[in-house]
Amino acid sequence: MTIEQQIKDLDQKILVARLVDLPGTMIFLLAIYAKFYTDGDAFVSILNNSDVVNSMFVVGVVLMAWGGYKIFKLRREKNRILKDM
Repeated sequence: MTIEQQIKDLDQKILVARLVDLPGTMIFLLAIYAKFYTDGDAFVSILNNSDVVNSMFVVGVVLMAWGGYKIFKLRREKNRILKDM
């Protein structure tokens, strides 16, 4: 596999990791909205349930942490390949 192909493959994997990270960020932001700004009057009734909101915090953080870790690893690998060129 050529270096250009490896870089293209890493860029594709970074894009996938970003797409997985996006829902985690959205879930986390919705949880912040529900927890601190709604006062029991959210635009979706499920966001008024504190158990659901707390679960959203956990799921959002886990997805964001996984995405951040994966992106960090892939970018470090890409930088290593570019440095060796």
